[in-house]
Amino acid sequence: MEFLHSLLVALHLIGASLLVGTFFLQMRAKSGFNFTMMLIGASLQLVSGVALYGLAMAGDGDVNHMKLGIKGLIAVVVFVAALLGFLRGRAIRAEKAGLAAGGARPVADVSLPEPRVKTFFHIAGGLALVNLLIAVFWG
Repeated sequence: MEFLHSLLVALHLIGASLLVGTFFLQMRAKSGFNFTMMLIGASLQLVSGVALYGLAMAGDGDVNHMKLGIKGLIAVVVFVAALLGFLRGRAIRAEKAGLAAGGARPVADVSLPEPRVKTFFHIAGGLALVNLLIAVFWG
């Protein structure tokens, strides 16, 4: 049981590092956001968080249901934002590839900002950081 708990905590921390690390690395970018890493991190956070909550409920200690409920809700929002950003980014890449296949050629080598994708990126990264701060500062 101790090994399972340690494994889940390690997976949870890896997911947090993928989310927050990707967010800090690409925070000032205007396009080309890496939602694959954020989606993997959000999935790891959500699955390992639910499993850790289940282990805590099965144990003898007290569980702070309010804290874990708020963290779970934020984790779901982070996952949905990462998923929507991933799907939107994939649609934009497919549209650009379709234009290129149809004979359209770019006039200049300028990467245009992707405001809808950027919004999802900042929602997912910012809320992941808020979730991390809740975990650290809420006793």
